[in-house]
Amino acid sequence: MMQTIVNNVLYLHILVGSISLLSGGMAIASSKGKKWHGQSGKTYFYAMTCVFLTGIVVAGFRHNAFLFLIAFLSYYSVFAGVRILKLKQLHKKQNPLWFDWFAGILNTVVNLIFVGYGSYLGFSNGFTSGGALLSVGFGLGGLLISYANLSPFIKRPNKSYHWYLSHIGNMMGGYIATFTAFLSTIVTRFDLMNPYLAFALPSIIGIPLLLFWQNRTERKFNPRKTIL
Repeated sequence: MMQTIVNNVLYLHILVGSISLLSGGMAIASSKGKKWHGQSGKTYFYAMTCVFLTGIVVAGFRHNAFLFLIAFLSYYSVFAGVRILKLKQLHKKQNPLWFDWFAGILNTVVNLIFVGYGSYLGFSNGFTSGGALLSVGFGLGGLLISYANLSPFIKRPNKSYHWYLSHIGNMMGGYIATFTAFLSTIVTRFDLMNPYLAFALPSIIGIPLLLFWQNRTERKFNPRKTIL
């Protein structure tokens, strides 16, 4: 009975994961600030919430530490990307709420565990093993995401459009992490390509796009300056 429930949750996890990848892609491709962008972005957030909850359940019952940890990393990035839309006045000394701090600190702790778990796998199986590489890579990425989102709570941003840069960075970061986990899982299961390439490919594609959009934002609000 319990195994049937877990399998059903897993199927739901795959379904909402597919929805998040599709809706997230639509949000990225659509014009920012337009109705279609907002609708697909909301669908992406709600789907990612379901991905997070179902991922935690499946990981717990299957004792899958990697799935448990990646669920936190990818969801925190999306959570922070949505929350920043409510924190547009941080540069005017607006205060974040307690759960903004809690989410960032929790993500920091989880990703420290992620790095530790990857290090353990590395010393046990070799640092070239897929598990070690993915865990350390995701863990370090998650720590950077926590730093990027908690820093403005301490040292206030000096740009009125800080929220726009943060929104783009977090939503893209969450999408890259989700797509990396999806592609790595598929490759591991079906041996479709080199696992190292599968791990790197979403970042190779996504990070240049992220930098492009952030630079375009800088040029829009401050034509004389870019972030590169």
